[in-house]
Amino acid sequence: MTPFQALLTGPEGGAAGTPVSAHFFGRQLAINAPGHNVDVAQLVVSVGGVDGPELFLNWLDAQGRQASLKPLTAGDIAIVLREAPPALQPQLQRLWSERQRNRRQVSGWLAGLTGAAVVASALLWWQGSHAIGALAGWIPLSTEKQLGELALAQVRAQGGISEHGVAQQTLQEIGRKLTAGSRYQYRWLVKQDDTVNAFAMPGGIIVVHTGLLRQAGDPGELAGVLAHEVQHVEQRHSLRQMISSLGWGALMGLTIGDISAVAAMLAHQAGTLYFSRDMEEEADRLGLLALQRAQIRPDGMLRFFQKLDDKDKASVPGWISSHPQTAARAQQIESLISATPCPACLPLTSGHWQAMKAGLPPTAK
Repeated sequence: MTPFQALLTGPEGGAAGTPVSAHFFGRQLAINAPGHNVDVAQLVVSVGGVDGPELFLNWLDAQGRQASLKPLTAGDIAIVLREAPPALQPQLQRLWSERQRNRRQVSGWLAGLTGAAVVASALLWWQGSHAIGALAGWIPLSTEKQLGELALAQVRAQGGISEHGVAQQTLQEIGRKLTAGSRYQYRWLVKQDDTVNAFAMPGGIIVVHTGLLRQAGDPGELAGVLAHEVQHVEQRHSLRQMISSLGWGALMGLTIGDISAVAAMLAHQAGTLYFSRDMEEEADRLGLLALQRAQIRPDGMLRFFQKLDDKDKASVPGWISSHPQTAARAQQIESLISATPCPACLPLTSGHWQAMKAGLPPTAK
């Protein structure tokens, strides 16, 4: 196979990167650095570049640390596109084609903005959050999913994540009822952590702490939490808030499919996003409607809020601290339930519930 020149970043290559030579051999990406033969099934492709084309082959090493290989020139990229094994070709061809298309779209869009720079600046100053929301709509779904995968890799590196077992099956069983017909393919994960917390990441990834599973009194209460978090994904709140904290430069990169600039910051983002009051209220309202569409009684959402409001907030910092005004929002949810009765809605049951509760790990002392 033809070798190509690239920059290796990560644990071995360092933050600045190390020039290396690499080539594909069967299902392996062979790199002339110690311990860097990587199975192509482990590779996640990302693309980007503002001044010129860039392509990244990303993976996690044996310790769960992120590494990346960037072909140096357009000729090196051409070798990768031409000689990558069949298992990697669908990712490469789809993302590279989307990047070219999105780049043309954004170039035209930026040209239009240039002629109205003063007006645009005034609008951004006046309604920055609305502008972010509008511009986030330009980000391709495939880029949003890549961003979520990179965020998930950082969460995995912290340890305690499980995608299997009865707790995960319980989340998936309930979550499927709330996401029927969604454009996202949801993934439900459990994190062994005693804090009462759950969070959504871009692209349809929902993580629930064992502390919250322990706190939920019945399947209806858990469904209320999941319905709320699902709406943070569906309305792209997670994406918009992440963009807002990363800045406009990251937004422009993401719009054309470049996630490399934000990857290093994701470790400080996942699970700690703070949403605006409007976003929280929207997630409550639309989550309640999602429960009703699934014919699940929405009072579980109300009970969970009331339960947390009655608790000492120091003992349940996660969900409380990132979802403020608990008492006021519980009152709003109660009003919404009264205003939108659902005679067909029934209490939710789960065949996994008792086994899930019994299988939760003991609280750390």
